[in-house]
Amino acid sequence: MAKIIYLPLEHIEMRYTVYMDKVICDYLDKSGKEYVRIYPDIPARQIKEGSFLDAPTTIEFKSKQIAKVAEMYHTGEIEDGDIIFTSDIWFPGLESIAYLNYFCKKDVKVRGVLHAGSFTDTDFVRDMERWAKNFEDVIFDIADKVFVFSEFIKKDVLKKRIINEDKLIVTGQTLDDKEFMQYKSDEKENIVVFNGRNVDEKQPWLFEKLKETITNDWLCYLEKPFKEPKFVNTHSLKLPKTDYYKLLGKSKVVVSFALQENFGIGVNEAVKLGCIPVLPNRVVYPEFYSKDYLYNNFDECVKLVQEALKGELKQTESNYTFEIEKWFE
Repeated sequence: MAKIIYLPLEHIEMRYTVYMDKVICDYLDKSGKEYVRIYPDIPARQIKEGSFLDAPTTIEFKSKQIAKVAEMYHTGEIEDGDIIFTSDIWFPGLESIAYLNYFCKKDVKVRGVLHAGSFTDTDFVRDMERWAKNFEDVIFDIADKVFVFSEFIKKDVLKKRIINEDKLIVTGQTLDDKEFMQYKSDEKENIVVFNGRNVDEKQPWLFEKLKETITNDWLCYLEKPFKEPKFVNTHSLKLPKTDYYKLLGKSKVVVSFALQENFGIGVNEAVKLGCIPVLPNRVVYPEFYSKDYLYNNFDECVKLVQEALKGELKQTESNYTFEIEKWFE
């Protein structure tokens, strides 16, 4: 029976990698599939504000994973038919598997999750496209299957990169509400949250503009006495996860200004906790949310937030499914 050589991402809370690793291991344990998890021992390092990884650390981590895989080829622990599965297939060094397969005369499959890449115009990785394009084409060539979170990212890859469409499989993201649903509350406060990272592609300065616009005008559009809304940039608070989920649970609105989003796990969590989404009509959002919650410009955003605060825009749900079984078929 083929076994899975599982290469998780290094644990970074902001990137949900601890949680993703847990979901994958729980599934593999319950499914009874044989697997080997390779998680190198590296020192914990602080990442800078707004970032989701530390480049030297992630390269050290992935290099140690590949070194262990190479050792397993040498000892014969990796056999024909085995599957190397990585929770991020944008993995410098992963091309070594094709090299090892050739010289060790093995038929080992490569599969993994694609979070983002230089094929997306608004992703910061786009700045690396001159060399990253070639890297992505190589990875897409050696991979047996590539899993993406949305039709949006699938279309983006097919438009810009060389890959057989049958290899690209939309599965949704690892979002299991058992982790946080105990914080959902029916007692909502007039809190508008922005839970995107404080980086250019999330445009946090527009949240400050939204706060100023509505705070200056809120008395004018309310027809009855109403507590002045609060505007909270969650990443600026640096809350522990439990306090973060408690805040989402009592908040009324979650707003995004993202130029780039391949799934939007933070928005999805907020919506599951009862926040009303107000989102740009672009990237992945039209795939997951009704047009009633999407805006085309800043003025429309202001109007939707006002309607949500007044109770004219109701709670909704995200239209997505997560099919983890496709990762390990």
